[in-house]
Amino acid sequence: MAPRREKPPLELACRALCRLRGQPEDTRWHGAPMWHSVVHEAMVVLEAALPKEELHRLVPGYPFPDLYDPKQRADG
Repeated sequence: MAPRREKPPLELACRALCRLRGQPEDTRWHGAPMWHSVVHEAMVVLEAALPKEELHRLVPGYPFPDLYDPKQRADG
């Protein structure tokens, strides 16, 4: 069995927003996991709370975060 992937802080924040709203985190919505739909809101909160250096360290690809999606198709 493969080890569990450690979720980055941005994904954890997005999943928490989904739970707060009563939305299923991993349900596919517009071709991506539901938690992708709240990335903008989570980024606003993280940007308000953290210095830019910390954002670059905690959010891969900041300011355009790399979002994990194991079901993403290779053709886009």
